[in-house]
Amino acid sequence: MKWNKSPIDTQLVKEIARRFEIDLLPAAILSRRGITAPEQLLYFLENDTRYVHNPFLMPAMMDAVERINAAVDSGEKILIFGDRDVDGITSTVLLFETLTELGGDVQWMLPEGEDAYGLSEKAIERAVTDGVGLLLTVDCGVSNAAEITMASERGVDCVVIDHHNPPGDLPPAIAVVNPKLPGYPFRDLCGCAVAAKVEWALRFSHSPFYGVSFCLLNARPANETLVVEALRLTNLVETERIVESFVPGMVSLEKSRLASFIAGDELLVLDAALQGRLFAKFLGPDVSLPLSDIGPLISQYLPDLAGKSLLKLQQAARSARYAPRALTEIDTLAEVFSTLIVAREQARLSPCAAHLDLVTLGTLADLMPLVDENRIFVRQGLTQLRASERPGLRQVFKRKDLLGKRISTTDIAWQVSPLLNSAGRMGEPGKATQVLLATTAEEADGLVEQLFALDGKRKSLGESAWSLLMGPAKESLERSGGRCILVHDERVQKGITGIIASRLQGFFKAPSIVIAEAGELAVGSIRCNQPHVIANFFARHGPDFLNYGGHDFAGGFSVERGKLGAFVESFYAGIEDIAQPAAGEETVTVDAEIPITFLSPDLQKTVDMFEPYGEGNPALVFLTRGMRVAHCELIGRKDMSHLKLLLEAGKTKWPAVYWNAAPRFPAEFTIGDAVDVVYRLGRNSYGGSENLQLTIVDLRK
Repeated sequence: MKWNKSPIDTQLVKEIARRFEIDLLPAAILSRRGITAPEQLLYFLENDTRYVHNPFLMPAMMDAVERINAAVDSGEKILIFGDRDVDGITSTVLLFETLTELGGDVQWMLPEGEDAYGLSEKAIERAVTDGVGLLLTVDCGVSNAAEITMASERGVDCVVIDHHNPPGDLPPAIAVVNPKLPGYPFRDLCGCAVAAKVEWALRFSHSPFYGVSFCLLNARPANETLVVEALRLTNLVETERIVESFVPGMVSLEKSRLASFIAGDELLVLDAALQGRLFAKFLGPDVSLPLSDIGPLISQYLPDLAGKSLLKLQQAARSARYAPRALTEIDTLAEVFSTLIVAREQARLSPCAAHLDLVTLGTLADLMPLVDENRIFVRQGLTQLRASERPGLRQVFKRKDLLGKRISTTDIAWQVSPLLNSAGRMGEPGKATQVLLATTAEEADGLVEQLFALDGKRKSLGESAWSLLMGPAKESLERSGGRCILVHDERVQKGITGIIASRLQGFFKAPSIVIAEAGELAVGSIRCNQPHVIANFFARHGPDFLNYGGHDFAGGFSVERGKLGAFVESFYAGIEDIAQPAAGEETVTVDAEIPITFLSPDLQKTVDMFEPYGEGNPALVFLTRGMRVAHCELIGRKDMSHLKLLLEAGKTKWPAVYWNAAPRFPAEFTIGDAVDVVYRLGRNSYGGSENLQLTIVDLRK
């Protein structure tokens, strides 16, 4: 294994440490990972939800909110239709709980049994039969133009709440809310996070500030000139701004661009008395503007900021250090005003925070990158999960021995997500939905028992399919020249195609497609860790499919079974469009080298700072040279294939595990040897106690 520790700019590291008030070690790691832009650093150093993006930056959000509110207010029946995976299930639960609380007449539906992915005619028929007026698709719908057209023709309006890659032509819905459409600053939200954005917007829409345009104004002297800045906010989103300078006696206010910008508006300022004096001094005593001072409201709702000038607020604002450009006083005024409104509406908006447990489950299960606002969602969501009040989740955590523990992203990804996913894979996603919706332990108990039974069935089918497909996978890899894998078999259950595709991709390090043949349909999943492969795959073969959709690294599709052979031949005919995976020695990227004299339990503080770990933010990897092997023993439940070690680093001894490394001891190293070690540092919980432990990635004598 090759160890790679990329060089860094030491001056840049020092500047990051100074500007953002952090130690040199995390500053060096951030630099080595390419996280140096202030707007990137924000989400590694802050944990306040005020830094997440405004939902109304999604262009269709107001249309969605208006239509949903109209349905709730009129008692119209609403049907939420989601996907069968964890993201779709959590999205469905989040909106069902939200709309029920807001007084809506709501029901939910997920694809069951052999139903295909996405909105179906079956769902539309149910909506029509039940007298549904509004159909909400969550975690699906953006590629269901035909079905949404059908719903509209049958008198059912649709709002699409999705995060999958949108097609060139959007479906004819009332609104399509999707972060991948132009306007929203972060594209990689999971479906449940998009649903959470809709919840926030819905709750905000019940405040007196919804849909209202506010004009903020600030004047400041600059030498012999008065600089006046004004901007307009609607739903706390800036829509326009203007800056104008006035020299006494040169241009009157009436003839300026500012006059038309502020005409007819109530002007919100901080310190109306001071602002009035400035206008009188530079523009004449006859100038009278309708100034309203937000200072009293700041004193009431943000007492820590009371009495401070905009300049002092600007100098003290933590957000200023993360701005991509120098902020002016009007920027600070806009931020303070937005913070003020959210604080004033805290009682109305606070229920949104209670749903971050669902957002975290969806984000981790759908392998969304843990960057940008996803980091804040997951940090706060993990805190909620650790103290979860959902009876169903508490039962799951108890069965998984997680109750009362410091639940991590790894725990969710390896123990909880697969369990919840098993319901959908076995054609019964409603079971997992009911687990999350359960309100009592008694109600949850039987549902959780069924969930574990489905998971056992899923594991059995997965192992059978793995054994069945390994031979064909090797043949496909050879046929494709090492570029990819395509396997299909009528004995594979369609609910596990995604699992097997992911496993094949990880095993062979090549894009993998697994297709299940069931009845008249062939249903497939594709997994890949190379950019653009899936987008190009759908661009080429999409017209051959009955439906398809996906993310950058995962997708699904269905094709008529009679056309499967033609598709396979067409796929291999264009196989050269897929680049061959890079070959060579496996490489591990080292985040920092820690000398023995600096290796102490304090290192865990740096590890904690970079949490949560997952897609887009792998666990930190350290290198320490010259440790000594004090003890080593074989461990393992079946074949004793792992190593448990005790490593000496000066006066400190570190317990360590080294997975699948039994053949290396004592052939390559033994007790008493000095070794250089590449490792991850983490916590090991056992017997009610928690200890630090190294997980060895590689080791050299």
